[in-house]
Amino acid sequence: MFTFPLTLSSLSKHLLPQAPRHLLRPPPHAIDPSLAAPIAALQLHPTLEATLHILNADLASAHFLLRHMQAPPAVEGMLLHSILHRCEGDMGNARAWARDVEDACEGWVPKKKGSERLDKGVRGRMGDGGGGDLGGSLVGFVYGGEGDAVEGLIGAVEEVRGRVKAKEGNADGDAGVEERIGKELERVFEWCEKKFGGGAWVDATQAWVRHSEGIREKGEDMVSGDQGWRKF
Repeated sequence: MFTFPLTLSSLSKHLLPQAPRHLLRPPPHAIDPSLAAPIAALQLHPTLEATLHILNADLASAHFLLRHMQAPPAVEGMLLHSILHRCEGDMGNARAWARDVEDACEGWVPKKKGSERLDKGVRGRMGDGGGGDLGGSLVGFVYGGEGDAVEGLIGAVEEVRGRVKAKEGNADGDAGVEERIGKELERVFEWCEKKFGGGAWVDATQAWVRHSEGIREKGEDMVSGDQGWRKF
């Protein structure tokens, strides 16, 4: 329970250290459900708000925001979507979003790598806004340019959860994966804070992007099809 002012800085300092352990094997509910409303009240850029919800293991609140940011130039929302599905244990969708964000960060339309380039204006909006503090792509900034790093971490988390399910303990291995998750979350948070700032975004719709046709079809399946909820 917080006893000091709730700010972006205080929340991140409180939530970041404990998040890797929770997100490797997330609890069935938010760590502190009382934080959901105060986090929303800060009116942060939606990627920062979603990141704080993920750090609090409040995956439902994060998912509500991320469904509005599922296509370039919103690569931050796409990466967070992959991380969120990984936390949920939905590794298939986690990998799908990972591949999409990697395609986008290399300048390609997701799922059309090698055949269709992203519009120049879209590519321009995926960087750091011209400030020069970040440099490179989101994937490069977060994972240090390591090949297949996004999907590699998904595989590592999947392996840990498989050992837990089989009751095959490996504390050293778990600690290593937790360390990787911690670094990933810190870098995502740093990128979003530097790119979007920590001030209020009164009109969050400025951050929303139009969905691709494939995403729209999946959204319709959630409502009227046989795909079930949250299969996106």
